[in-house]
Amino acid sequence: MLAYLACLLVTQAPVLQPARLRTILPNGAAILVENIPGAKSLSVQLFAASRGTEETPISNGLRHLLEHIVAKGPKGDLDRRLETIGGFLTAETSRDAMAFRLSLPTNRLAEGLQFCEELMHMPSVTPDDIRHEASILEQEGLLRSDSTRFSSVAWAKAYGDKGLDPFGNLDVIRNATPAMLDAIHKVQFAGPNLVVSVAGDVDLDVATKACSDLVGRAPKLNVTPQERPKGEGGQAAIDLPGIAYSVPVPGFRLPETAARLAAALALASEADRCYVLYTPSANPGMITLGRSDDKAGLVRVLSKADANDLFARGLIMARAWLRRSLDTPEDIAATRGLLIASAVDLKPDVLIENLNAMTHRQFAAAIESFRSNEAVVVTGR
Repeated sequence: MLAYLACLLVTQAPVLQPARLRTILPNGAAILVENIPGAKSLSVQLFAASRGTEETPISNGLRHLLEHIVAKGPKGDLDRRLETIGGFLTAETSRDAMAFRLSLPTNRLAEGLQFCEELMHMPSVTPDDIRHEASILEQEGLLRSDSTRFSSVAWAKAYGDKGLDPFGNLDVIRNATPAMLDAIHKVQFAGPNLVVSVAGDVDLDVATKACSDLVGRAPKLNVTPQERPKGEGGQAAIDLPGIAYSVPVPGFRLPETAARLAAALALASEADRCYVLYTPSANPGMITLGRSDDKAGLVRVLSKADANDLFARGLIMARAWLRRSLDTPEDIAATRGLLIASAVDLKPDVLIENLNAMTHRQFAAAIESFRSNEAVVVTGR
């Protein structure tokens, strides 16, 4: 396959092309290719959406465990072989998808797709492999940031079992079996759950054809996603310093989400060392505004916040947030790929459209949501 792809990639079509091309294949797999002339790097990212494998109390963490095992490649040496061509791999499991991100030299698309093909195959797994990865995940858990932990508590409070942390439950992970992982793999890597996102100095038609050859062979499977309900507010506690205010949002494409993101960013700018967490998704989610070292400081910011004073700043900061999400080939492939993994028609542009149309009244309501009973308030020590 590698020689065939290389042959394809040396032929550049002498026609004017758009900046990007999105393709949906007959088996449901999606491809996004963005051409960035003169880009100094190439990003090839493979997403396996969580539709049909969403977290439940009895499976919480199995997707994360599977991500660790798959990322090693069939022979456990994928990282080492990738480094020999000047590339590297990062992998992540979120609520919407498992993501494998290959950063490569600009002329290595054929090799990048060859590595993606390896990642699509379920490797042989033994109980010893599971025990080894469980110990690694235990150590990884100790390194999680305070902001992530606050957000996880808020998700659980707002969404219950539909908001479980994809990092996972270590007891569930330790009790996993190869058969459990194989069952999840069959669903996650079926056609309708696959997305390949490419960004760099590439020919759109040639890259799309090569990606189609890669994921077009995946089986077409009827996948039934689990609906996430509307999130609820409330109070929760955590044994960490700080405080966080989290507001449920209905989905990336809706104006309410844009307004609440702008509000959170504007509020965070009113005090030092505040953070805002939000993962774009077509599904209901959460925007978290927090501060790890001074609870009273963030409480004062919220009590004094004036929407009229913060409106213009919120607009500017939300637009800048999106620009940063689309800054490099890696950012572009990650943001656009994750959005498509949650809904094939979802694009970053919808956020700009909603921000441009946002009224003062919508922004004021978004500010108020953080100090109302809609919010989940997670209080630390």
